[in-house]
Amino acid sequence: MEDKQLDARESLELISSMIRKTRSEERMKRDYGTFLYYGYSAVILSAAAWILVHFTGRMEFMLIWFAMFLPFIARTVFGKKDDPAVTTYIDDMLSSIWKVTGSMFWLTVIAIAVIGLATGEMVFSIMMPLSIIYAGMGTSMTGLVLKEKWFIWPPLAGLLAAVYMLADGKCDNSWNILFGMAFILFMVIPGHAAGRKIGMA
Repeated sequence: MEDKQLDARESLELISSMIRKTRSEERMKRDYGTFLYYGYSAVILSAAAWILVHFTGRMEFMLIWFAMFLPFIARTVFGKKDDPAVTTYIDDMLSSIWKVTGSMFWLTVIAIAVIGLATGEMVFSIMMPLSIIYAGMGTSMTGLVLKEKWFIWPPLAGLLAAVYMLADGKCDNSWNILFGMAFILFMVIPGHAAGRKIGMA
């Protein structure tokens, strides 16, 4: 079989295609790794919160959930070196999705604090179902952008936990388990399943 010689234009197209493919795979690994990072952080905190409340009987230990902001802060401060030198439209879109999602978390905490100061009662427990909803929406939108079904549909199952919490309205230790299970459904499992496709997990 005779080897086909590529002209200059075809060579450039081939090189460009290989660069795009490499960047795409690098982005996928970074994105899927981020889901596992936050997913496992939530699972660890849910177990810690459940154990502390269960063995002490003090619901004040639910405040441990504020530690969920620590992975975000660490990622923001120390994750700059992982940012790609060249960003694509998809990179910008995903970044915008999670900037808005992250802002919803912070604004909700601020709103609860302000309302609490005005009314004399701070109900931070509402953050748990709202966090599931915010993270679920961000995950589904990410799945739509990346065309990855593992990130589109599992959050819908995870959102059932948020619906139950809002309908029940009574925050108890079971919420810790529900929260952890929700993040397993729409961050941990999808992160591993999608990661296997590119040989990451």
